[in-house]
Amino acid sequence: MKKQRYMLVLAILIIIVFIAYFTFWWKDPYKEIKLDSPAFIYSDHFNKTTRLTLEGNYNRDDHNFQGSLTIGNNIKLDHVIILHGALLISYEGSERTSVGPVFFDHKQVRISVEITDPGLYKLLTSESYDGKSKLVISSPATTAEEAKTVTEDLMQIKTIFDK
Repeated sequence: MKKQRYMLVLAILIIIVFIAYFTFWWKDPYKEIKLDSPAFIYSDHFNKTTRLTLEGNYNRDDHNFQGSLTIGNNIKLDHVIILHGALLISYEGSERTSVGPVFFDHKQVRISVEITDPGLYKLLTSESYDGKSKLVISSPATTAEEAKTVTEDLMQIKTIFDK
């Protein structure tokens, strides 16, 4: 009889520990991100205001964003992965495209992407990518000064690679 009582007490304690853990300490690693704001595209010879939409989830454990990115009304990248200080990767089926270096702040939901993909560069500027020109999209921003400030601020945020 005592053995059964100890087993019952042990089972109740284990249940209480699980309830306490999931109530007070465990956090969902995913944070939903929805950004729909003005963006500014700039380079040495190109300036344009557009709209940028970012929808998906930020994984706090893996430090990356997965979702979709829309630039303006006609450019939609359905499956993107963003890792601050690394690259913005776009997937279309099994085809992977590196869009360019990206800086992303999931807390304030700000983004800055340098476009190095020739196809996307041409869609945005109507010019061929020469491999040297620097085309950057920053959001939220409505002027070149705001866009450059967003980019500079985001570049100051430590990456997961920094010690």
